[in-house]
Amino acid sequence: MKNKPKVDLKNFFCTQPFLYSEFHRKGFKRTQYVCCPDWNDINLYDSDNLLDNWNSDKAKEIRKGHLSGNFVGCKPEVCPALNTLVNTGKPVLSIRPIEDYNPEEYDHSSPKRIKVCSDDACNLKCPTCRTELKPNTEFRTARTRGLLDSIEKYYAPTLEEVFTSGGGDPFYSTPMREFLEKIDKVKFPKIKNIMLHTNGILFTPKIWERMKNIHPYVKYVEISVDAATKDTYENKVRLNGKWDVLMDNLKFISTLDQIERIQFDYVVQKVNYNEMVPFIDIIYEIFGTKRDPKIGRYTNVDINFQKVWPWPSIRQEDYDDMCVWKGEHPEHSTFSEVIQQVESYAKKMRNRGRNIYHNLHDQL
Repeated sequence: MKNKPKVDLKNFFCTQPFLYSEFHRKGFKRTQYVCCPDWNDINLYDSDNLLDNWNSDKAKEIRKGHLSGNFVGCKPEVCPALNTLVNTGKPVLSIRPIEDYNPEEYDHSSPKRIKVCSDDACNLKCPTCRTELKPNTEFRTARTRGLLDSIEKYYAPTLEEVFTSGGGDPFYSTPMREFLEKIDKVKFPKIKNIMLHTNGILFTPKIWERMKNIHPYVKYVEISVDAATKDTYENKVRLNGKWDVLMDNLKFISTLDQIERIQFDYVVQKVNYNEMVPFIDIIYEIFGTKRDPKIGRYTNVDINFQKVWPWPSIRQEDYDDMCVWKGEHPEHSTFSEVIQQVESYAKKMRNRGRNIYHNLHDQL
């Protein structure tokens, strides 16, 4: 990046370690983090007592560091918020000026937000994520139910937001659907928002109607797509997916007035980087003018482009071929031109409730 600013990290902090916890697995072991583990990989999970994990010495060390300019465990090369901050000087997403820190707001005995990514049951087989389909087996279902029971036991009194799923799909996972269907103000007295992270294929009118109880709380939806054409979607990045079904479902989702924010995730790699700009066009064609007449505001529509991450399912030689942002990649110069177009588009869309984020600022 030209004229990269000097940024004093002591002037900023990230809200995530004070409010948020995310659950994953490594093999058969549970893991727990204060952020996406690709962005901060310090594992807090020491026991099934989730309160003890949240208030552990490791968790306290992370929070202490975030208030002193040391973003403990964070990776600015992949975290879009920190990547933007260190390369532009601008705080975005969860990054805030340090003067905004209020102990009463950000220091709690248990998290206000959680995301459950440990259930990998999914109807798709995406090459960047897995090598085989992950169905609802008896073992997988029981394992997820155990974690969800612990979350309800230890965190239900303070939880304001529940995010799903990241590791699989909440509409496909049997225990996740069951968990969502029993969320109410009795068990979760402070619940305000339920975020559905989905591939969108099962987000149909019929299935949505079956989840009536959560309709008042679903204000944020995150949808992973990674393509702008049927061929790329069905044959390269979303195996077992149906492009036409997805497009129909997105049009249905655009009619749901309770949704205040929609984020579309796009994992950037060799097979799809040339579709980044067309993807923006498709999304804004469907969602760009959506307005809720009851409260007179436009729904925020965010697009989040992310570098493909070297997940265990990807062989090293395949990963190297995917990474078009690396200077030695034969398509790097073409990729750089695309990123310039994306950034130009992002500047044009700012302040319109249309936000385009990415962790590729080092390419500008």
